[in-house]
Amino acid sequence: MTSYWPSKLSLTTFRKVTLVVCSAALAPLLMTACYNTSASNSVSVTCAPLSVHTSYFKDSSSRDFRSLDESVIKDPNYDAFTIWFYHCFADFQTEDEHIDDTVGASTVRVKIKSVQVRLSCPVTIWLAQDSTALVREHEKGHVYICRKVYDRAPSVVRQAASVVVGKSYNGMGSTVAEARRMAIAQAEGDIALVFREKVVDLADEISTSYDKLCSEEISLDTSSNSHEVSAKLKSIRPQQELADQACQLVLDREVKFL
Repeated sequence: MTSYWPSKLSLTTFRKVTLVVCSAALAPLLMTACYNTSASNSVSVTCAPLSVHTSYFKDSSSRDFRSLDESVIKDPNYDAFTIWFYHCFADFQTEDEHIDDTVGASTVRVKIKSVQVRLSCPVTIWLAQDSTALVREHEKGHVYICRKVYDRAPSVVRQAASVVVGKSYNGMGSTVAEARRMAIAQAEGDIALVFREKVVDLADEISTSYDKLCSEEISLDTSSNSHEVSAKLKSIRPQQELADQACQLVLDREVKFL
C-alpha cells in the first residue's frame, strides 16, 4: 500500500496507489467463519514488531526514486509518501488421509493438524529533506493507522487458522509431493482471504478515508494570499486526530454490517 502527500496543497488532492503485497492472497471474496475453540491450542501466532524506516529523496526538485517500483518513478510529483506491507506466512503440520498414485498421476487428501503463523509489517516513509512539519505529521498518521490495524492482525489470523485446523483438503499433481503442495495451498488460501479482507483491505480503506479527511481539511482557495494560506494551515486539526476519526468511521461501519 502506498499513500502520497501532494506537492501543491492548494491544487492537488491526495492520491493513493495500491501496492499491497500479502502472502498467498488468492481472491477478493470471503465468507466470515466462526471461531473453532477446539483448534485454539493447535494454532500459534508470532507477530514481529511493526518496523518503520524513513528514507529521503535527494531534495524537493530532484527526487531519487531509483529504489522504488517503476510505476512510482513515472509520477514523482509528491512531497512525501508512505509504503507499507502486511505479511502473513503460515506453516502447516498435516496428516495424510488418502494417497493414490497408481494411475499416472497422484491425488492426496490431507488433514490440517496445526498451524504456525508469522506476521510482519515493514513501513517506509519517503520524505524530502525540506518536507514541512505538516507533511511529516501526515505521514506519521499513516504509520499510526498501520499500527492500529496491525494490532488486530494476530486475533484475525488466529481465528482464520483455527477454522482450517481439522479440515481436509484434496490435491492432485504429477507426484505425491506436488499433490500435497496443492492441497496445502488451499489451506493457505483460506487464511489469506481472511487476512486480506480483515487486515490488508481494512488498512487500505481507513487510509483512503484519512486522506479524504485531510484533503478536505486543507482545501485552500488558490486566490488566497500567503497570509491567509498560512492562517488556514495553522488551523488544521492534528493529523493523528484525523487518523483516529478515519479509524472510527470505518471500524464503526464494519461492526454495523458484520
